[in-house]
Amino acid sequence: MNPSAEIRLVTARELRRSFRSSKGVLLALICVVGGAGVSILFAWMDRMKREAIAAASSGLGGVDLSDAVASAQQPLFEHLYGPATAKALAPAPYSLWMMLMATLWLAPLLISLLDYDAVSGEVQHRSVRFWTVRARRSSYIAGKALGAWLTVLAVTLGMNVIVWGVIVGIGQIPAAQVLTWGPRFFAVTIPISAAWCGVAMLVGSLFRTPMMSLLAISAAFTGLWIASVVAALSERPWLAYLYPNTYDALLLSPNAGDLALGFAGPVVIAAVTTGAAALLFETRDV
Repeated sequence: MNPSAEIRLVTARELRRSFRSSKGVLLALICVVGGAGVSILFAWMDRMKREAIAAASSGLGGVDLSDAVASAQQPLFEHLYGPATAKALAPAPYSLWMMLMATLWLAPLLISLLDYDAVSGEVQHRSVRFWTVRARRSSYIAGKALGAWLTVLAVTLGMNVIVWGVIVGIGQIPAAQVLTWGPRFFAVTIPISAAWCGVAMLVGSLFRTPMMSLLAISAAFTGLWIASVVAALSERPWLAYLYPNTYDALLLSPNAGDLALGFAGPVVIAAVTTGAAALLFETRDV
């Protein structure tokens, strides 16, 4: 069997394992309940924001509400992303941008809960031996990482779709605008989630017990966040590029060069960490 077929086999098994187990039921609940709750909260925040802006601009005759909202949002985006990106993002619905921020923070949490026993659980119970005689160890690791990534994308996409539906149903933002900005914001999370999955696979596959794996993944994720904080407070900006969520600013940029760098960064992190996990797993006694 060639490596691509082995990876597909392991990935399909991981997806079935994720969505047909009690973990799958929990993921579905997170998707539905979390998506509904978050969408109501963000829609309420967006409505309050628009009402405040409308009240503030009521004395200015002939000012369109959408233009007023864009003008009010631009300083925030400029502070976070710079002038060029702020100008491009200013017309975006605030609730959808908030959902992007929520997804970026939720993805590492979901990955740590999904990935922590992907390898260590099977090493602990020796079931990994069933796979290592039927597939290359590198294919096994790659399939595990790909399966975790697709599972996280399915859950976060489900939550985003629920948010989009609620916002359209409320009617405060046109459907065309939601369907333009919603998928665009979600696309930002796709390569970033891949990077988090690679880090989780590298760290989690080093341990034989799921609990130690979970603790180590959580510590690694926290360490990467601390590195980004240190980068912001010191003269070592390169540390920020170790933190996958750093790349959201580049992925939101209207500049093609920034977009390419924003896409390449997480992909390199995912490839290097998954490759390192595969190399280390090749030498382990399972």
